Amino acid sequence: MNLDVDEIYDYLRSELPDYVSFERWIHTRKIGQLPTAQIARFNEIVKYRRHIRPHKITETYEDIGFDPNVDTYTSALLLNTLQDWHLFHANDFVKGQIPAGIPPMVSSIDVGPLGVMQLARTWHKVLLKSQGSLRTDYPACGKGLDQQVLDVLGIDRQAMISFVTEDQPTYMAFEIWVTTQIGEVDRARVDSFQRHLLNREHPETRQAEIHKLTGCDRSIRSGVLLNHLEDWHLAYETWILPCK
Repeated sequence: MNLDVDEIYDYLRSELPDYVSFERWIHTRKIGQLPTAQIARFNEIVKYRRHIRPHKITETYEDIGFDPNVDTYTSALLLNTLQDWHLFHANDFVKGQIPAGIPPMVSSIDVGPLGVMQLARTWHKVLLKSQGSLRTDYPACGKGLDQQVLDVLGIDRQAMISFVTEDQPTYMAFEIWVTTQIGEVDRARVDSFQRHLLNREHPETRQAEIHKLTGCDRSIRSGVLLNHLEDWHLAYETWILPCK
C-alpha cells in the first residue's frame, strides 16, 4: 500500500487506536484510494504461501507437536494459525494468565487441518469458559453456529463440552478427539454449512447494535465481518483502552 512503516508505528504507539479508527487513519493517508489490485494479490499470497525453509518447518512442527517424519503440512497460514493457538494454550491458558471477561479471539472462519469453520472458535470459547475467562455475554456453546457445526459433524454437544472443560486440550488434541468421535468428515455437509456461515447476515437490530458499538460503516452487513469487528472492539476495551 506504499505507506511509511515508521509513521504507522508512531501513530499506533502514540494513539493506541481501536481497529476501526486505524482503518480510517489508513484511508486518510491514501485519500480514500486503496490499491485494490495490490491488496487482492497480497491476500492471495497470504492465503497460499508455503513454509519451505527447513528451520521454519522445524520450529512450527516442534511447537505444534507434528512429526516431520509423518506430517506433510506446509501451508504457512495453517501452520502459523496452529502455532498461535498452541502457544496461547501453553503460555497463557495453562499458566492462568488470561484476564476475566475477554471476548473470543478465534474467528468463525479460522480452520485447522480438518478444514471446518467455527470448530476452533467453539473450542476456544468453551476453553475460556472452563477457566472463567470468557465474557458473560458470549455463550460458550450457543444455539447458533456452535450448535450448527456440532450438528453438521455429528458431535454430541454435552460430550464436547465435558471433554474440553475437563481435559482442557490443545486445539490439535481437540481435533483428534473430534475425529475419534465421527471418523470421516462429511465434506458435503460441511461445505453447505460453510456457505451459510460466509453468507449469513445478522438481523437489522443486531447489525445496528454492532455498528453503534464499533463505529464501523453502517453499510456493513456481513455477519462474519461484524463479529470480527465486535470481538476486536471488545478486546480493545479490555486490554488496550485501560492503558491510554
